[in-house]
Amino acid sequence: MAQAELKERFEGALGGLAEAVEAEGSLVRVRVALPNLRAALLALKTSPDTACDFPANLTAFDTGQEMTLLYRLASIPNRWQALVSCPLDREDPKAPSVADLWPGFNWFEREVYDMFGVAFEGHPDLRRILLPDDWEGFPFRKDYVSKPSGSPLKGPQPTDLGEQA
Repeated sequence: MAQAELKERFEGALGGLAEAVEAEGSLVRVRVALPNLRAALLALKTSPDTACDFPANLTAFDTGQEMTLLYRLASIPNRWQALVSCPLDREDPKAPSVADLWPGFNWFEREVYDMFGVAFEGHPDLRRILLPDDWEGFPFRKDYVSKPSGSPLKGPQPTDLGEQA
């Protein structure tokens, strides 16, 4: 399928929910504002034109000035992928959960919560998944400061073996 036709399919399925749509090969990049995020993801899943049936990945990145969610969806029968980005409020990062649309995103949302502190509203069990429950902070944020604990079960280790925790 030609890139222009693929882009047109996605734009039609999204019906104005996206800020930008770009196609390159079999990858479609979609940028969505937070108020439209859930509706856009639902449209990508349910529209016969896009048929994104597989939740491949969800992550986030933090530049220090901006935090962004990245959803990677795939359409297995059509052999294309969508990379959906959504900027968040860095001071209070929240997004709607889509674990009810794709159960495969349940643990991805928990991981993004654990590492970046993004609260997924409506998530059925939003709690840490990788770190201990008593861990303070979110290690993948640019403003995270690790404090050596001296215990491999309680957090970061001193980088200098002569250092005392």
